[in-house]
Amino acid sequence: MAIIEELNIVEESNNANPPELEADEEGDIFYESEEYQQEELQKLMTEATEFKLKGNTHFGRGEYKQAIEQYEHALMTCPLSLAKERAVYFANIAACHMKQNEYKDAKDMCTQALKSDPTYSKALLRRAQANEKIGSYTAMSEALDDYKKLKAQANDQYTLKECTRAERELPIKIKVQMEKEKEEMMSKLKDVGNTILGKFGLSTDNFQFTQDPSGSGGYSVNFVNK
Repeated sequence: MAIIEELNIVEESNNANPPELEADEEGDIFYESEEYQQEELQKLMTEATEFKLKGNTHFGRGEYKQAIEQYEHALMTCPLSLAKERAVYFANIAACHMKQNEYKDAKDMCTQALKSDPTYSKALLRRAQANEKIGSYTAMSEALDDYKKLKAQANDQYTLKECTRAERELPIKIKVQMEKEKEEMMSKLKDVGNTILGKFGLSTDNFQFTQDPSGSGGYSVNFVNK
């Protein structure tokens, strides 16, 4: 996604020095809408809405990259203090990424939307769906957390149905994925161990791991001469 910069015009008096502005961590400078007069603020809001409508048209045609460009233009135009409007633009970009199976980007855009408006349920639902599609143990665990949070504030049948389905299906999927990732990790560790032990004429097969029967989660290690 292109870097989004906010370039807003600041009215200056003839006798005043330009205000010193601080850049964010990415080096972009943002201006607050309080620096605008009402007429100029209304103009920016109108322009941002026009960009959003163009984006919606592209989205309806399946032109998702073009739609993202228009939503980004809306973000560049919309003042920072209009948090709910900005949340919509971020969530719309997320929807475009979802359509293109770009789930990591969709998740990130939903997180940006929720930073602007923590109560925006549509962004919370899309983030949960994106994390579920990512499918890792961590992502699905985060998805389940979002679905549970969303269920408490769901006000439509589709969202409630999705939350109920997720609470039923995800715990099983999370457990399976955890075991899968654990096996993959152990396989990688075994490969590293064999590389090191091979220098001494040994392998990981010479070591027997036995889980503690007490249920503590620990293991005992025994050397086996093979």
